[in-house]
Amino acid sequence: MVIPADERHAVRMRLLVDYTSQSFGSEHPSPFGSSIYDATTGEVVAEAYDTVMRGCDPTSHAEVNAIRKATTKRQRLSLRGCILYSTCEPCPMCMSACIWAELDAVVYGASTMEDANRYWPQSSDMTPRELSDRARLALSCELIPHVERGLCQQLFLHCDQVRAKRGLQLPPNRGQSLA
Repeated sequence: MVIPADERHAVRMRLLVDYTSQSFGSEHPSPFGSSIYDATTGEVVAEAYDTVMRGCDPTSHAEVNAIRKATTKRQRLSLRGCILYSTCEPCPMCMSACIWAELDAVVYGASTMEDANRYWPQSSDMTPRELSDRARLALSCELIPHVERGLCQQLFLHCDQVRAKRGLQLPPNRGQSLA
């Protein structure tokens, strides 16, 4: 039996939420998680969560970390034939990395400005669609928004509760909204 794409995306996003929530037990909990699947075989190529605070590296977003792992594993720069999943709409840096990596699609749960910004204020409001529409490459990176959005929103709420309970601070300039 063939599983419809919508259900396959939902199952993978639920698995990603479970994976990402494992970071809540670490010294640096994060609600941002990403996984990359081979679109043909269905194999998980890589998964990662945000390690910005742990590594003191502002580029260590979940999507970038997953792309780094996937390209290293496959020993090639192109991830054509792969789909990236993210618990949150990719920021401009991450969407640019998705375009450069030539991913077939990006599937995400929560919205950046409407959901994540409530807990982790964002420094940009440029959407992945705006960036993708400006890409000069002939390749197309399909965007599939709001898969299991409610579950991803809960991930942000739960992470915020864990952070508050443990007295953990947000990264510099993230303690209040930048709007």
